[in-house]
Amino acid sequence: MPQTDLFEHEFRTARPSRPLFCHQEFLDKLAARRNDPIGKRTSLLLQRMAVDTARLHYKGTHGVNRGWRRSRLGGSSGSHFYAWWAPAGAAPLKGEAAFDGTTLDAVFLRDIRHHDDHSLLTAGSFKDDYLQLNVEDLRTEEYAPEPWTTSQVKFATSHSMVRILKGHPGSGKTTALLHAADSSHAERVLYVTFSPDLAALARDHFDRFCSRSRTFTVLTYEVFLQRLAGSGPRGQLAIEPKEARALFRRDLQNYQRQLGSWSSNLDALYDEMYAHLVGAAMPEPAGRFPKAERVRLPDSAYRSQRDRYLGTATTGVIEAFRRLDKNGEAPVADRYFPELARAWRVAQSLNGKGPLPAFSGYGCIAVDEVQDLTPLEAYVVLKLAQRLNESAPMPLLLAGDEAQTVRPTDFEWAWLNDMAHSMVGQPQEFNMPVNLRSPRQIANLVNRSWDFYEFLDKQDRPSGAGYAEIEDDSPDQILYAAMPAVELPTLLGELAQREGLAMIAFDKTNLPKETLPFVLSPSEAKGLDFHSVCVLNGGPLLRGIIEEQTNDPAGALGKRLAIDQMRVVLSRPTERLVWLDVDPDFETVQDVGYLLRSTADVSLMPISADALRTSLEEEELDVEERIQRCQRDARQLLMVKPDMAWSRAHQAVALLGTPGELGAVTDENVRKTAQLTLSEVCFLLAFRKQELSPELGQPDLFVQSYTAAMRGENPSLTRAIRALGFMQNKSPGSGDPMTWVVEAIGALTKTREMLPGWFLVEVTPKAPLWSDELERNLGDNAVIAQRILPPFFDAMGLADAEARKERLAERCVQVLMKAKKFEQALEMLEALPEAKAALRAEWLEEMGEFARAAEIYLELGDRVKALHNYRSVPDFEAALKLVREFEDHPAQPSLEWLSALNDVLERRPEEFNRTMTTPEKKLLESMLERGLGVHRKKAVMMAKKKSPPVVKKAAVVEDWMVPGEFF
Repeated sequence: MPQTDLFEHEFRTARPSRPLFCHQEFLDKLAARRNDPIGKRTSLLLQRMAVDTARLHYKGTHGVNRGWRRSRLGGSSGSHFYAWWAPAGAAPLKGEAAFDGTTLDAVFLRDIRHHDDHSLLTAGSFKDDYLQLNVEDLRTEEYAPEPWTTSQVKFATSHSMVRILKGHPGSGKTTALLHAADSSHAERVLYVTFSPDLAALARDHFDRFCSRSRTFTVLTYEVFLQRLAGSGPRGQLAIEPKEARALFRRDLQNYQRQLGSWSSNLDALYDEMYAHLVGAAMPEPAGRFPKAERVRLPDSAYRSQRDRYLGTATTGVIEAFRRLDKNGEAPVADRYFPELARAWRVAQSLNGKGPLPAFSGYGCIAVDEVQDLTPLEAYVVLKLAQRLNESAPMPLLLAGDEAQTVRPTDFEWAWLNDMAHSMVGQPQEFNMPVNLRSPRQIANLVNRSWDFYEFLDKQDRPSGAGYAEIEDDSPDQILYAAMPAVELPTLLGELAQREGLAMIAFDKTNLPKETLPFVLSPSEAKGLDFHSVCVLNGGPLLRGIIEEQTNDPAGALGKRLAIDQMRVVLSRPTERLVWLDVDPDFETVQDVGYLLRSTADVSLMPISADALRTSLEEEELDVEERIQRCQRDARQLLMVKPDMAWSRAHQAVALLGTPGELGAVTDENVRKTAQLTLSEVCFLLAFRKQELSPELGQPDLFVQSYTAAMRGENPSLTRAIRALGFMQNKSPGSGDPMTWVVEAIGALTKTREMLPGWFLVEVTPKAPLWSDELERNLGDNAVIAQRILPPFFDAMGLADAEARKERLAERCVQVLMKAKKFEQALEMLEALPEAKAALRAEWLEEMGEFARAAEIYLELGDRVKALHNYRSVPDFEAALKLVREFEDHPAQPSLEWLSALNDVLERRPEEFNRTMTTPEKKLLESMLERGLGVHRKKAVMMAKKKSPPVVKKAAVVEDWMVPGEFF
């Protein structure tokens, strides 16, 4: 094969992956374990290292091995293994100069060891012992086995067009979905998830592990809807969701007694409307859901679907909606359910037959956490898939866990299957039965929590099996603490300062006010995982679930949501769970102790606050692991607790110490990673315009982000943050805003390959707005816009990049021609990759080349513009010939008359001028003038000027003129 062909077929990623160097001893041990779970986990670790090491959890080492990092590979029967590795510049690699010659982001994998093996480990020889593995090597099985489980492989390689992946917490659903999206081989893939943090992970995976010849668009569900709705009012929320719920409670407060079984629980009423009355409205029939004329199910349809669950309580829901409807002029959905109102507008637009400029040409759609979609929101995804399938068959991949809802969707696989079958095709289901994340004790606890669904009526329970298989025998810990209320503020204050520990409360009502900023709700914690989790006052929730069922059907949805939330919370810790109850009664202690029981069915007895402190203090962490936990906390808490995220990021940097001082961290990789985490947190807070509490000093977050990126030695990120900071602030002293728009676009385009995934995920949704702003202000910027925007569209992976390029080229040329800059317009025309015939015709027309312009317009089929140009030449014969092709053109009678007149003039006698008299020639002139509609104005008689009055000279009186002598 010629050398050029080799380069054309070389596998390349959109952004460079991290170089991986594997010691031969590491590869030998990996080969020996190809067929067991440790081999697969090692292979997955290699993939994640190639994508990003900053988010990998690892344990440090001490003594003679200080500087090596250890990543857990799992094990069984009490035997656990770790991968030993180090980044470039780490202490174990300082002995040989060859290690210093590698790139700063290189990673060296040295060995796979049993957890008890801490004997001296030297780095070895870079030249003789290490083999570099690139992404293409990792995508084959030459050096490492496939990391996927059997279930993940079946899901990814199925030929079914609609695939549903069900899995318990930690079962590897997201990993399987990423692999399936890549395995689709579609040229354009749309990947949708709820969490921005998970979106950033997906962005990095596709950019650093998949081929750059394909387009992967990663969006959160909110941005996905905005793209479909457009940047105008259709894409905006009328009110924030939290404010909408509060407004709902306020507006129904005066009618509370008239709401029947809902009178004591307005939140349950809101959830019922959200999930079933409003959230199940469709603009067309879909599965079991009928067509709705507005954003709510018809009364008859709602009753038929909910009577069996709620009985007469459905009447209260309908009456409450009617009261809200009369309470204001705006639609109920816009006032109280803004997310659903936007989804309805998008659903209506998709239900039409108009074009799909936002996502046309996509060959695969993958959606994670699908259980957080209401039927209406699921309809949007399915309708888009249906519209795209009209062009060519494409896979639709949906992953989720029916028992992990934190939004009030009351999700069921049954109705999703019905909708998918009726709209796209018969779905094929796949199950992920193994818990790959949680260690054994915590995984068993999550399994046992499934039993609480037995306290619901059968029709209210989630489908499927509740128990996940457990492979990880890593050590974990479950603690149960009980204490008087007076001790709670002090203890919670201490727990809030611990790195890697999250406090989660189902109900924050009775918590000390000063601790509320540090406490998460289940919905805030969903999708996150922490080393340790402290469950606050879970006892009352547990008692409410297991107490004897009442006859109140309105509480069924609330109880189902409570169980789902409990499962979410219990599955968040990776190594330790602390359950803390305040002043629990005897029944609560019994129920909680039995839930947290050991595998020997021995109830867990509560301990005191002091005993809990002692237990936590026994954990000895080195400073690097504390920094890791701070960084992880900062990223995960960013969306839900901005103050905590910002504080944790600064805490990580503070733990580094000052270089040169005793006890300071000397590992340059650790120092840079901490600074870049601080830069990430500060930038995201600033870019989202999230304000910190006043007591934190109101820092300039863009400046902090810029400074931290500079200290983290990432010049590409530093430049991009600087440009975006000035553009976002638009302060009086920052110069022309358009200058910073141009600077930001240029920075993002040139440095995209070196920018982190979190940055790209955050700024990509804003990219169309910036380009629109520059296009609106073209003026003298037309040449600059045409130079920088097309590569910017590609760099940001905009779905409608090609359409935007065409529109931009046309506008820029038109702006230049309007400004009489014809040479620049022609230069731009000739530089375009494809000939723009219409633009060239416009240019010729502006230059007065009417005949050439008319010919191009004829080739394009634009007869109107061609005729205009022929008449501008004027080319009478061409114009007459063309006008006769129109059925009824207003100029045709005039041109036909002119043609007849021309024929008459052609027959003029040779001696005409000699024989015609002057009066006859004047007659001919008047005839021609009359034919042209010209009428000579009659000469206006000029008013005769009056002579100026004669001034008589005074008479000269002579002496001889005697007065009266002649009279």
